[in-house]
Amino acid sequence: MKTKTPRSKCYTLLAVGKKQLAMDEDSYRQFLVKHGATKKNGRVSASTMTIGQLEMAIEAMKQAGFKPVRKSVVSSLSYWRVPRIKKITALWCALADAGVVKSRNASSMQRWCAGITKKAKLEWATARDLNNCIEGLKSWAAREHVKLTD
Repeated sequence: MKTKTPRSKCYTLLAVGKKQLAMDEDSYRQFLVKHGATKKNGRVSASTMTIGQLEMAIEAMKQAGFKPVRKSVVSSLSYWRVPRIKKITALWCALADAGVVKSRNASSMQRWCAGITKKAKLEWATARDLNNCIEGLKSWAAREHVKLTD
């Protein structure tokens, strides 16, 4: 069973496909008409298309060579977040190795950090949030007499 694509995502995919396939404005509008678009405010618009028509247009672009690429979470991380998140992970693993933390997995670490940062993902945390997580883990290690190596 295929899930429906949200309308806004379809518009984005059409715009990216248009650019990737190097379509000029006229050929793009003709392409939309071919897939069910009509005029809105004097101009052919994808907003007049149904979700099904939008999905079929995207499929036609894929057959013409359009290759949508998903951004990975790691590539969307700011450069300054990566070392801080690695440090949090290392501290979490050290506490797990010492038996202080019951679950070593990343989702447990994310949940613990969410209690401090009030954000569901570390990728959304500010520098202050990440530093508070690091300091919190260091304090926890000190209370439990866990020796940390730098």
